[in-house]
Amino acid sequence: MDTTLVTCEIVGCPGREDGGRGDVKSVGALRGCAEGHLRAYTDPRGPRAFTTYDRQGDPDRLSPLDCLAPALLSVSIDYKQVVPLFRPDGPGAEVLEAMQAVLADKACVVADFVDVTLDPFEGPWSLVDRALVATGEAGGTGLRGLKAVAVTKILHRKRPHLVPIFDRSIYRFYLGEKPVPGAYKNTPRRLWPLLQTDLRSQREWISDLAAPIRTPDGRPLSLLRAADIIIWEHEAAGCGA
Repeated sequence: MDTTLVTCEIVGCPGREDGGRGDVKSVGALRGCAEGHLRAYTDPRGPRAFTTYDRQGDPDRLSPLDCLAPALLSVSIDYKQVVPLFRPDGPGAEVLEAMQAVLADKACVVADFVDVTLDPFEGPWSLVDRALVATGEAGGTGLRGLKAVAVTKILHRKRPHLVPIFDRSIYRFYLGEKPVPGAYKNTPRRLWPLLQTDLRSQREWISDLAAPIRTPDGRPLSLLRAADIIIWEHEAAGCGA
């Protein structure tokens, strides 16, 4: 396994704890540039997807359009992945059922990723994990072209405090390598403890930065989404984006 950590290519980046010379593996290292990244990403006149993706719709139901929402965050998803979800049976129907189970569970409504036990067998997180596993194992084959990246980007809009976004930029930030293509089970499980531990120690200042920001439909920006934006924007555009 490649254990090389991500190195910021911006010399003297204000978000680096070491002035731009070492390795980044905590969002805390981006504290100096985080506000700029949040401002750039959430700018309603900017190029990012904030004004489109970050609209929750019905928080308790997944529609076909909800399942296409990951396309707004650069996921290659279209009718070939979404139509099978809404068939009466088959692997797609099993995946949709697993995702809908997260929305139907009362504990998941109030659960917070930072505080939950990351247990794949019980509790709110088990339902999230089950949905990710279903994408690769439902019907014995899973659903081609719809794995952890897409499912977390579908579910995050509905449960923004519980379901983090699995993205290769976030994975690379914490683990120093890209996830394998089609990740759905053990690969995401490597990221979650690292992300949770980091956000537990960094939540206060991220929450303070996010407090004035509202989503396009008027909701407070969640800690998970704020951290995701800060890291993704940093990785995508660098400091001063």
